Amino acid sequence: MRWRLVDAEEALVADCTAVDGLFTGPAPAPAVERYTLLGVVPAGPLVAAAPGTWLGNMYVEDATDNPMSAPLLVDLTVLGVLPSTLAPGLLDIDLEGRLHPADRAIAERRPGPGGFRLTGVRPGEARQSGDTGLVGADVVGLLRLGRCIDVGGVFRERPAPPPADVVLRGCRPGPVLAAAVRAQAEGRFRETAIIAELYSSGPRGLAPTRVQLDGRVARARPAGGAAFDVTLVDALEEPLPAGAEAIWALWQDGGPRAANLWAGHGRDLRDAWCAAAMSHHRHRGPDRSGGAIELDGRHVTDVEGFCCAIGEAVNGPGGYFGADLDGLRDCLAGGFGARPPFRLVWRDAAVARERLAGGYDRRRWDAGVTFDTLTALLEEHGVILELR
Repeated sequence: MRWRLVDAEEALVADCTAVDGLFTGPAPAPAVERYTLLGVVPAGPLVAAAPGTWLGNMYVEDATDNPMSAPLLVDLTVLGVLPSTLAPGLLDIDLEGRLHPADRAIAERRPGPGGFRLTGVRPGEARQSGDTGLVGADVVGLLRLGRCIDVGGVFRERPAPPPADVVLRGCRPGPVLAAAVRAQAEGRFRETAIIAELYSSGPRGLAPTRVQLDGRVARARPAGGAAFDVTLVDALEEPLPAGAEAIWALWQDGGPRAANLWAGHGRDLRDAWCAAAMSHHRHRGPDRSGGAIELDGRHVTDVEGFCCAIGEAVNGPGGYFGADLDGLRDCLAGGFGARPPFRLVWRDAAVARERLAGGYDRRRWDAGVTFDTLTALLEEHGVILELR
């Protein structure tokens, strides 16, 4: 048994040896769209905007709402600037960009009496995972870009990708699923809804994948002994990255036994490595403090690689010490194996200094994390850096 499904009451839904269809992600990038800011009173960088001007990211905030509830438009480029059709002296500005994936469920909304505030995001701003807000003190990095009377192309329904089917291989069902299997075997088809959280199972115990299966039993076929192959239709909305099955299998077989097994992966799978490491993290006891921790920097070519490397530096092969900058901040506050002050001996730091050079990161839809950003964050939290 490598996978376990558990319902909201923590009752067993099924144990199975494989879940076909689980590793087909990541989701495609948000589509390029066109937006129109109508009746704009520009401010800041928007004053000098002309066709071809790249604006980066922008919040479109209802002027009467909390700005943290606003959708975020990313990777914006100005297509055109014309006198407004709504009022003399104002502008209409056409843009091309994308809606941030966290805001994909946004639907129709009309402006309030104050219209919309337009707020840019300075390079380096962070977004909370799964949220549309900024993190804490980062709010001071906002740029005021002005106001507009209305916007076109932002507040509309967008088709969601249909949920995918999955097949639970070698499935040993719990009571609810077993009843559905028996009914089908007896010729009494019974549509059964299954909502369950998926856990990975291995010598270290159960580890959450943060994947929910929410579908219907379509068929069950004998798979030898008391096991069945069970098909759930429309069950999976957010699959794990393609190629990540081997990463989870490492932990299901006892966990990584050597450092840098992540080094040959690209960014998506390095991120998946950190997710698996976080799910399996079981730190107990006091944090280490003082002394030296050595970080192997040979493969730190992106922020995901740094997270993999520092996780192993602190907690050994497959160790976790943050999956992104917010996670790193949390770990530096304690409870994850080490608490500053300690000395971080960063070997081959020149690799990260060269490769983490900033720019705009179209994987994260944000400014690229730089070497200086990382070192400043570490030092701010009391880490003594020794770069070699």
